[in-house]
Amino acid sequence: MSAARYRIISVAGGDVENGSADVAVRDGVFTLAPSGGSTLRVPFSHIRAVAEPQPYVVRVTLADGNAIELHGLGTMRTQLLAELRDGRAEVAAETAAAVGEAEIFGGTIAGDSAEVRVYDDALLIITAAATERISFSFVGAVQVRDYTVTIEVAGRAPVLLTRLGRRSGELADLLTTRLREASGRTSAFLASLLPGLDPMALRAASGLLRDGVAAPVSALNGIHPELSSALLGIATLPERQEVVTELARRTDLAIGFKQITSIRRPAVGVTPWHDHAATPHIGDHGAPGGLFGPGLGGMLGAGIMSGIGPGGFGGGYGGGLGGWGGYWAFRALGAGMNGQQDRPMTPRADVTRGLLTPATEDLSALTLSGEEPTVLAFALGRRSDDGLASLVLYEVLNQLEPLTYAYLPDTGSGTDELAAVNRCLDDVGFQPDAVHAEGLTSTGGPDASPLARWLAAKVPHDDQWASRLGALLTRGRLGPEGGEIFPNRIEIESPGRFPGLPSLARPSQITRFARNPRIAAR
Repeated sequence: MSAARYRIISVAGGDVENGSADVAVRDGVFTLAPSGGSTLRVPFSHIRAVAEPQPYVVRVTLADGNAIELHGLGTMRTQLLAELRDGRAEVAAETAAAVGEAEIFGGTIAGDSAEVRVYDDALLIITAAATERISFSFVGAVQVRDYTVTIEVAGRAPVLLTRLGRRSGELADLLTTRLREASGRTSAFLASLLPGLDPMALRAASGLLRDGVAAPVSALNGIHPELSSALLGIATLPERQEVVTELARRTDLAIGFKQITSIRRPAVGVTPWHDHAATPHIGDHGAPGGLFGPGLGGMLGAGIMSGIGPGGFGGGYGGGLGGWGGYWAFRALGAGMNGQQDRPMTPRADVTRGLLTPATEDLSALTLSGEEPTVLAFALGRRSDDGLASLVLYEVLNQLEPLTYAYLPDTGSGTDELAAVNRCLDDVGFQPDAVHAEGLTSTGGPDASPLARWLAAKVPHDDQWASRLGALLTRGRLGPEGGEIFPNRIEIESPGRFPGLPSLARPSQITRFARNPRIAAR
């Protein structure tokens, strides 16, 4: 927590409040506690941007357009910016349902400082004003030249990351590795589902069914006539079989799979190396040191022995002791004639290292069934009726989701509406319930998904599901004749027909189509 001067700015740009306050970032919440007012708590999900409009001034822009300016932070300014950046990055990764642990790089994009996070399935680019998720399923080639990493993305201009310094090559190599691993996971997953599919057909199917990308049933059947039916039979829960049959009959169906849990396993088995040799007794005064015992007696004995030599005392060991001089000298220096244990010899060092199993991917963990499947199976259906807007339905196949979502994309003519909905679902981690949360339970994410604007209806899975779906596909709505209330609009339909051109000269002969002529005539 640090003290600062603050100013709250309205959407219109006027000052709402100012003064001094304590500022803290803790548990995913930015807290502003004024000295004489109520505390303001801002979850990271409600922060749209963090910037420095002036030197030593931090501006936090909220999702509703209001802003908080802080100054006078001193040395805590850098720490506050770092904590807000990391917090927004974690929220962005959670919102996008990023898989795995992130490798973090710092650089710039379009001149703005950015934090680049590489996950198992996607690349997350976080700037002061926005967050962008780029799925590896839509990434083509990755190139590095002159310290610039170029990422080719389908459907848009290439992404250029600069000012990575010596880590430019490291980022490019990591992205290339993650792209190769993602392709390998898809191939291994389909091989486990369809062991009888020949290698060339498996390769073609893996190219269509990239992670999070729905492939049309017609394209899959072009690889093998029974490919789509086999995949639907394996991936669909028994409770959803009738739903899939109805969608296949009424729409142009596409099937997809999305990995939702990391299968990367850390390295195991290694232990830090240490020297197993016995510790020498150097400096250990309690160890046996020589022939003479401790204390005054040992000192007197050593003095007497030092005087032995030719002709008596003082001659040394090389004199009168003859050939035994060297022996007695050795014994006097520590051969253990005092009956104590001899000094142990130091054994050879044991330099054996522990064994390491390197980090790897557990491809067998890619499953569709069980209590916690690691892969999500889904279907997208596009209404094929001529003359009506392109309605796209989203249905989960291997989980009992309570709703079928219907979208009316406003991408314009000439675009693939199914592909547009597919990409938006991938950007939000296939979590439409979080996108369409309403009222006080909504997290109010800073980067609104087009799915919120495109939502046409939610069809609950109850006894009326089939009839409601039929009405939705036929008339573009769920309600009865007369009108329908949608999440973002109200449509009213006249119960009768237009009367044509009436003549006011003969009002009694005006053609009417009232449901109750008697009431309408009064």
